[in-house]
Amino acid sequence: MTRTFETEEFQLHSEGLRLPVSVAVPCRSGGPFPSVQIHHGGGGFEPIYASMAAWLAERGTVGITLIHRGYPGADGEMEYGKGEVVDIGNLADEMRRRSYVDPARMGIMGYSRGAHNALLALERFHCFRAGALWSPPTDMVDHVSVNPWIAEIVGGAPVEVPEEYRIRSSILRTEEISCPLLLIHGERDEVIPVRHTLRLAEALRRQGKPHELRLFPEEGHVWTPEGFSRNWRLTVSFFEAQLGHGTGASAED
Repeated sequence: MTRTFETEEFQLHSEGLRLPVSVAVPCRSGGPFPSVQIHHGGGGFEPIYASMAAWLAERGTVGITLIHRGYPGADGEMEYGKGEVVDIGNLADEMRRRSYVDPARMGIMGYSRGAHNALLALERFHCFRAGALWSPPTDMVDHVSVNPWIAEIVGGAPVEVPEEYRIRSSILRTEEISCPLLLIHGERDEVIPVRHTLRLAEALRRQGKPHELRLFPEEGHVWTPEGFSRNWRLTVSFFEAQLGHGTGASAED
């Protein structure tokens, strides 16, 4: 059987930490290829993320996964949207040096905490040409009111360390976003209520920034298998529309 992709694994060195990276690279001619960073949620890295990277590679897009700081297999401590954002920028720099990656067609996506980190990175780094955000928290003061345990990671309550919440609240810097976004959220989400994404979409609308908003009334924070399949199809179609296909792929694939 002909292989459709190959895997490269390496340790990203970021702020003195070693973070595992796995990359699925299309086995086809015509590179360099578009790429998408895939960032995991607060539950940590799971096999589904590697499968998502492989699915992208089979269609001609480089799929990139990173185990974030503080999770099993990676150095450091969780910072919930601070050091993780630096790591994303360093990963983008590292991938731009790969001959198989087209630096003009880089995308990023994430789920839950991964979407939080990805959105903060989109506001800070303008190397990405498209972003897909699944159930992102956008206002950290609101977020910690629903999930009080986050205060321990951040370093205190909002009244105690307001700057730590400000720098982690993407809703305050939406004017810095410079690429189209796909926003997906379940309306029954009790972990990260849909109001986070609604506020983001409204800010993008006011600022005239291109975005697609897809809300699903039957979905909670953990999507049903049917919901995941649908949302993944929407995401792949979005990236292929924004970044193009690898050589040999077609819109009908």
